[in-house]
Amino acid sequence: MAQEDRYSDIAERYDYMLFNNPEREGFFKELFLRNKVGKILDCACGTGRDLLLFNSFGYDVSGSDMSDSMLAVARRRIHENGLKIPLYKADFQGLQNAFAQKFDAVVCLGNAISEADVDVVKALNSMKSVLNSNGIIVLDQGQTDLSMRNPPKYSLEVNDRDFSRLFTMDYTKEIMTVNVFDILHKENQNDFKHSRFEIRIRLYDDWREILKETNLVADYYGYWDRESYNKTSSRRMIIVARKNG
Repeated sequence: MAQEDRYSDIAERYDYMLFNNPEREGFFKELFLRNKVGKILDCACGTGRDLLLFNSFGYDVSGSDMSDSMLAVARRRIHENGLKIPLYKADFQGLQNAFAQKFDAVVCLGNAISEADVDVVKALNSMKSVLNSNGIIVLDQGQTDLSMRNPPKYSLEVNDRDFSRLFTMDYTKEIMTVNVFDILHKENQNDFKHSRFEIRIRLYDDWREILKETNLVADYYGYWDRESYNKTSSRRMIIVARKNG
């Protein structure tokens, strides 16, 4: 049975909430340079924004995703920019089945690995399987030890003349349920979409145990300024993991 594409209602508008972030770009430039990266796999590439970014740095990039609708947007974006970046429909829990080649960096950004139905150990072992011996795995998420002490219930991500996007969040002990409400309110063109995602809440101690189980060692950063992660103050969690030996 075909897997439901949970991004079908949001793919065309996904990037409305994403903005250029020079500090983030600088983080990846420095990280890839320091780790002598040449080939990159974005294994949850979505609409392809980071594929274009990493390509602009001069790297050999490939993208994969399980969402047909997100891949369609990525494919169009790559074509419109006159680029040739290979895209694959592949589950990042089984990358070894899709790629014979190895990569110097595998990136999985924006909570993709924390979606509730993902087997995180299987996913990390899959990423390791296509990683060169000195390669890196890069993960990031917005949930931190600080933010989860008083977790937000809603967030107005976009609110401009033509479009609004509201997140509402409900929590159990381990799961954050995110409802995404998209409202298009252009003149004579009103539209409303609702999408729902379940994110497993993992904080610093959780990730340390998971990486230990998968025989990975990591550096933890608290934001794109490369400051070390701090449980009491960090606004983001960025994990750069390597094979342990």
